[in-house]
Amino acid sequence: MPNFEIRKTSELTLPSYPDSKIVLYDRILAGGMEKIMSAKTDFERGLFSLIELIKDWNFVDDKGGKMQVSLENLRKLPLKDLTFLMDKVRVFFTQEEKEGRKSSKK
Repeated sequence: MPNFEIRKTSELTLPSYPDSKIVLYDRILAGGMEKIMSAKTDFERGLFSLIELIKDWNFVDDKGGKMQVSLENLRKLPLKDLTFLMDKVRVFFTQEEKEGRKSSKK
């Protein structure tokens, strides 16, 4: 029986948080793309993409509780780290576009 979850993951660390652990999916599902396309600006589209690509992270609040991956919490990151993550989004969409071109040539 096929398993719906076919995405692979990779881990990275943010430049400003050497002990951070961000787990990223290698693809966005159809429902996630629908959310991304509902964004009003390119910046918001990038944030929505990050929410869909980030499977998990190890950020905690002042009380030690795990912070959700959300627009509100992404906006709390230093610009340096947000830019680092947005570069991952750009790479993702560039690869998707290349793969789309390859499959349309077949």
